[in-house]
Amino acid sequence: MLQQLKLWLHNVAYKNRRSVRAGNHLQLPANSAQRMKKVRIKLGGENNRLLIGQNVTLHNCEIRLDGRDNLIEIGDDVRFSSGKIYLRGTRGQHIRLGAQTTVEGAYLLVDEAASIDIGRDCMLSTDIIIRTGDKHSILDQVTGERLNRSRDVQIADRVWIGRDVQVLKGTVLQSETVVATRSLVSRAFDEGHCVVGGVPAVVIKRGIRWDRRLL
Repeated sequence: MLQQLKLWLHNVAYKNRRSVRAGNHLQLPANSAQRMKKVRIKLGGENNRLLIGQNVTLHNCEIRLDGRDNLIEIGDDVRFSSGKIYLRGTRGQHIRLGAQTTVEGAYLLVDEAASIDIGRDCMLSTDIIIRTGDKHSILDQVTGERLNRSRDVQIADRVWIGRDVQVLKGTVLQSETVVATRSLVSRAFDEGHCVVGGVPAVVIKRGIRWDRRLL
C-alpha cells in the first residue's frame, strides 16, 4: 500500500498520465515507474501489450498503442529521453527497443502492416524519425494499384544514429554502423562496421567501430 502511494505521488509530481483500456496489458516494473517523468501512455484497441523492462528511464515522451494484437517492447536499462512511440491502427505488428539502448529524441511510427526493431546498446541522438510507411498513398495512374506499401525497419545491435536523421521504410542497418547527421536512410545495407551518410545515405567509410567514450 505504501509503495502504491509513493508511485501515485510520483506520477502527480512528475505529470505522468496513463490510460489502459480493458483487454490490453501493461507491464511496468516499479523501478521503471519511479524513473518516469512527463510520460503519457495511452493503450487502447484489443489484445495489445506494452512491455517495459527493468530500470527503464522514460522522460518527456508519449507512447500510443492501439489496433489489435500489437506489441511495444522496451528492454532493460533503456533510456528514452524525448519523443514519441506510436503503433496504431494495425494488427500483429511490433516496435522493439533492445536493452541498454539510449534515445535522446526520436519519433518512432508504425501505422500499417510493418514493424520496427532496434537492437541492444544502440545510441540515437536528437530529432530522429523512424517510420515504416508514408502515411498517404501513391497509386499507379492506370491500374490504381498502391505503389508505396509499408515495410519493416531493422536496426541491429550497436548502431549509432546521429542528429536529425530520417530512417524510412525498408531500412536495414547492420551492427557497428554509424549514421551521419542529417542523413536520409531508405535502403537495406548488407555490411556493418561502416559510416553511412548523405541523401540518400551511402557507405562513406568502412572498417570502423564506435564507442560512447571520447578515447
